[in-house]
Amino acid sequence: MSTENDLPRRHRRTVQFQPPPPIVQREEVEPPPPKAVLAPCPRWLQVAAFLYATLLLALSTINLLGSDRWWWSALNQYLPQWVWGLVPVALVPIYLKQCRRAIWMPIGMILWVLIPIMDFRFALIRPTTVDQKGTYLRLMTYNVKNGHYGHSQMTHTIEEANADIILLQQAHGTYKDELVTYLNKYHVQRVDQYIFASKFPILESSIQDLSVLPMHLVALRCKLAIGTRIATVYSVHLLSPRNGISGIRKSSEIMYWNNRIRQIQGYRLAEYLRHEWGPVLLAGDLNTPVQSSLSEHLSDVNLYNAFNLVGRGYGYTYGHTLPLRHSFARIDHIYLSRDWVALNCFTGSAEGSDHRPLIADLFLPEH
Repeated sequence: MSTENDLPRRHRRTVQFQPPPPIVQREEVEPPPPKAVLAPCPRWLQVAAFLYATLLLALSTINLLGSDRWWWSALNQYLPQWVWGLVPVALVPIYLKQCRRAIWMPIGMILWVLIPIMDFRFALIRPTTVDQKGTYLRLMTYNVKNGHYGHSQMTHTIEEANADIILLQQAHGTYKDELVTYLNKYHVQRVDQYIFASKFPILESSIQDLSVLPMHLVALRCKLAIGTRIATVYSVHLLSPRNGISGIRKSSEIMYWNNRIRQIQGYRLAEYLRHEWGPVLLAGDLNTPVQSSLSEHLSDVNLYNAFNLVGRGYGYTYGHTLPLRHSFARIDHIYLSRDWVALNCFTGSAEGSDHRPLIADLFLPEH
């Protein structure tokens, strides 16, 4: 029997030894750490934010219904409205520390105060009057507070505006010196507390009684020839809320009747305007914000607030002489009928009075 060794070398099989593959030790992979579970917002923080958001919503609703409907809401309309934003500002660091995922809540409340409650306006599109025939003019209304804040500063503010129609309220004793010199190029009408200056001819003037006993107040009404049209312009100063606000410590009745008299004056003013025809302007110190019932009365007779239409910002005209040293209330207004085109509306310098002037650039088309 032959074996493999007996075979020729070329027929022998060569068997080579191959070592086993090395043993690879697998490294142990640690499982991923569990995702952090966000702690829920503290219950007290949720309740506090919800209650304050409800309060802000209530304030906005009252403003829509008429901010002077009740004595306490009438009092609020003369306060700096930014105070309602102090609580959500204080909540921001608390939310960042304890409830970061819900930070939108205090930020949303801050924006709610800054825009609707503080009445921020921003006209995205302003009308143009290209290829239209008519008259461009600038109207200025200004409560000069009898020149108590400096006659020269007051006159400089008026000159700086360079208006075509100037309506001054509380102007007792101010028609002198530099003001007389400046107004020499105007047609001037002086009645009661009013100075009415116009570069357009004044065709007639009259007094409209707004008295509510025991308060005696009137409005000045003038008719102007502007281009080919006749326009009616009212200069108005309604009852000041000062006595009502200072008397609130004694009794809420004082604030109630102060507010009520102003409402009656606004209603009576709207009745006068209801019988006017043609282009109509009404401007002055109305001593009430645009959210009041007066705006509703004027809207009923088809008059529109110029700053609401084309203004940008807050348009505050009062407050800069008070301890806070900044304006925080828009109580001076310009209203116009549909005959007019409002191009711009803005406030002027804080020098010369405790009111800033309100200025509007207008266009009156021909027939």
